[in-house]
Amino acid sequence: MKKVKKNIEIEILTGLHIGAGNDSIQIGGVDSSVIKDPVTSLPYIPGSSLKGKIRCLLETEGNYNPLHDTINEYFGATSDYIKIKKEDKNYSQKPTKLIFRDLFLSDEDKTKFLTGDINTEFKTEIVIDRRKGTAKDGGLRTIERVPPSVKFVGEILIRYDDGELENILKVLEEGVKLLNNDYLGGSGSRGYGAVKVTLK
Repeated sequence: MKKVKKNIEIEILTGLHIGAGNDSIQIGGVDSSVIKDPVTSLPYIPGSSLKGKIRCLLETEGNYNPLHDTINEYFGATSDYIKIKKEDKNYSQKPTKLIFRDLFLSDEDKTKFLTGDINTEFKTEIVIDRRKGTAKDGGLRTIERVPPSVKFVGEILIRYDDGELENILKVLEEGVKLLNNDYLGGSGSRGYGAVKVTLK
C-alpha cells in the first residue's frame, strides 16, 4: 500500500461554528463556544468534522449509497456495511483509504489571533414565540463563531494500491465541490459555515 498527502486549505466565508460541547453555561456567558486546541486555546477544525461532512454530502447529493463499497473503503466501514459483508466470504476489512488530519490556523492568522488582531465573534440569537410574535422566555442564546476571512490548513493522507489513486482523488474532489456549495459546522440554514475549500 502506498501513501500520498494532499494539503487542504479552508477559508471561512461566513461565521463558522463547530461546537465544543459545553458542559455548563454561566449566567451572561456563551451558550455554545467553538472548539479550541487545549494547548493553544486557538480555534481549529477537527478532521472528523470535515470527513463526516464530506461523506454525508457524497451520500446525500453525490449519489453514493451509504452501503456502497467505494464510500466504505475510502471513508471507513460503517457497522451496517460490516453486517452486510459478513455474508461475503471473500470480504476482508481493509484500512481506511482517507485519513483527515485536524486543521489549524494558517501561520498568518495564528499570529493575528495571538496578537489580538483577530478574535472570535459572538452572535446573539433569539427564539420567537410563534403565538405572541415576541422573544420566547429563555430563548436568548449567544453563539461563538470564527469570523470570515480566517484560513485553516491541514492534510489529508491517502492510502492506495496501484490503480486506485485517480478514483480516490476523483471522489474526494467531488466531495470538496459539494462542500463548497453547502456549509461546514452548525446552523448552516441560518447563514453560518460557508467555506472555500482548496486541495493543493
